[in-house]
Amino acid sequence: MSLIKVEIENIFIDQKSGVPVLILKDTESSDNLPILIAPLEASLIAIELEGKKPLRPLTHDLIVNILGQLSYEVESIDVYDLKNNIYYARINLSDGNKKLKIDSRPSDAIALALRTKSPIYVERKLFTLYMGLEKTAKEVDKETLKDFLESIDLDDAGGKIM
Repeated sequence: MSLIKVEIENIFIDQKSGVPVLILKDTESSDNLPILIAPLEASLIAIELEGKKPLRPLTHDLIVNILGQLSYEVESIDVYDLKNNIYYARINLSDGNKKLKIDSRPSDAIALALRTKSPIYVERKLFTLYMGLEKTAKEVDKETLKDFLESIDLDDAGGKIM
C-alpha cells in the first residue's frame, strides 16, 4: 500500500448536481482528488475548517471525547479504496500499546481527523484511477465532438456552420 499525505484543498457545492464535493490535494504534487459527500458531513467539515465551536458537542466532537476517555488517539486516517463508485476509509487508532483500524466513510474519517489534527492519507492508486478517468472523459468528449462535427451536413446548415 502506497499512501500519499493530503490536505483539504476545498469544499463546495457542485452547481449542476447540488452535491457537496470535498477536494483533497496531494501535498507533494498538488494533484487533486474530488470526493462527493453528504450535505450533513459537508457542513460538519466546514464548521471545523472555519474554526467555529458549537455550544454542545457535535457527533464527531463526541467521538473525540469518547476516544479520549478510552485513552485512544487518532493516529491518522486513510482513504484506501474505491468500489462501485464508493470510497472506503479507515480511522487508525492507538492507545500506546494496541492499534485499531476502524472502517469509516471518508467524510466521517476526515471530520474526525480535522478535530484531532491527525494526518489524512489517500492510497496512490486512487489518484491514478481518478486521473485516468478524467483523461478518458476528456478523450470521450473529444471523440464525441469529432463524431458530431463529421456528421454535420453543410447543406443542412445552408453551407455555413457559423
